Parts: sequence; structure tokens; C-alpha cells
Amino acid sequence: MNGLRTLVVMGSQTQGLLLKLLLEERGVETVCVEGIEPALAAIAGTAQDLLIVEGELAGPTGLAELRARSDAAVLVLGRGAGEHDPSDPKAVVENACALLDRRSAPPTEPEIFRRAHILIVDDSATYREFLRAELEHEGCTVTAARNADEAVAALAGGGLDCVILDLVMPGTSGTQLCERFDRFRRQRGLFFQIVILTSQDDEEQLMISLNAGADDFVGKAQEMNVLKVRLMALLRRKYFVEDHLMRLPRP
Repeated sequence: MNGLRTLVVMGSQTQGLLLKLLLEERGVETVCVEGIEPALAAIAGTAQDLLIVEGELAGPTGLAELRARSDAAVLVLGRGAGEHDPSDPKAVVENACALLDRRSAPPTEPEIFRRAHILIVDDSATYREFLRAELEHEGCTVTAARNADEAVAALAGGGLDCVILDLVMPGTSGTQLCERFDRFRRQRGLFFQIVILTSQDDEEQLMISLNAGADDFVGKAQEMNVLKVRLMALLRRKYFVEDHLMRLPRP
């Protein structure tokens, strides 16, 4: 479980340190604090994978605030319904590790697509809406743009995971727009993916598109499942970097 982080929030320093010892024996990096304010400070400074929180200490308000400030799983200690008995630290650690195992498991294809916000840029209304319907059927959130101006406006709104860009666009080429999008993400430290989608499926266009900053190149003549699989692979890599690599401390 190397790389996973747990924050233990308990009023008893002795119990907290015992959980820390048991978790670290399982390879889980663990920090203990004795109140909600130190816990909030800890999660503000370092992303956590799991919060183990003494329910009576935190109270409903404290638990709600911790959940609002962190996307970590939460394991509540106490003797009420849905809580874990703090008098059995080994069982607490087993439950904690089970939660961490589920959290670190690779995402499924439906999970990847349900998370995705995709921008489609294509001047063909027919193909644009066809592609929107296919991706929304998979669970994606989709924004569509007819031209470069609409695409740039959508990009400026933020929150995108991938741009699917037609190579042939009125007024500007898809390659020029790809270069513009690539500069935009580099200047702002963003990590959305760029996929060129075109009927000109040849080696020369592939090289031009990749050199312009595209992350992949898919011909429109390909089966829709090919686009979906390649899109899923790009998104899986993006989410892995965001969820894991970007959280590592910088040297």
C-alpha cells in the first residue's frame, strides 16, 4: 500500500498512535491529530486517501466539514450504527485497509466515462450530435462546439478532461486549433487530453497532428468502439496522474 495516506483523528493520543503503528506496519503512511482544527489543517496541506475519525470527538458538524474539505474515504469510530468499534484496533485496521484497497483499485471503464467532461469540436452538426449521443450514453458529460470561437470559450470555462477535435474546420484548421489548445494547457498547467478526429486517416496527418500537440489521432472511418477504447485509455492515464503522481511530494 505504498503511497497511500491516512489521517487518524482521535482524542486519545495512545489509541491514535496504536492505529498509526498498525497501519504503518501495513505500509500505509499515517498521521495522527487530536482535533478537528488540526485535521482540517492537515488535509489542507496534504491530500489523504482515508480519514479515520472518532465520531464523538468530531460530531456531525465536524464530520460534515471533513467530508466537504477532502475526497478521502471516511471510517468513523464509535459504538453507533455504521461506526467501527475503537476498542478493537486490529479490526479497525483491517477495515481501513479494505477501504484503501478499493480506493487504489484501477477504475472500471464505466467509472472513467462517468467522471469525464469532454468537449467535441466539429462543424458537422450531424456528426457532432452523433458523437455527443454516443459519449453521453457511456455516462460522459459532453459540451459541443461548432467552431473555433465556441471551442475557445468552452475551454476557458475550465473543467475539461478531453477535447475531441475535427481536423477540418472552417476558418482555421484543426491542427492550428490543436496548437492553440496545447499552448493554453501548458501555460495554465492543465492536463486535458487532445484527440484529433478526422476522415484524413493517413501517416502524414498523424505526424502533423501529434507534432501539433495532439495526444491521439483517430480516423472517422474507424469503428466507434475504437474511439471509445482509445479515449478511455487517455482518460485513465490522466486520472492516474491527477490522483496519484501529482499528489507525491516534490523533491
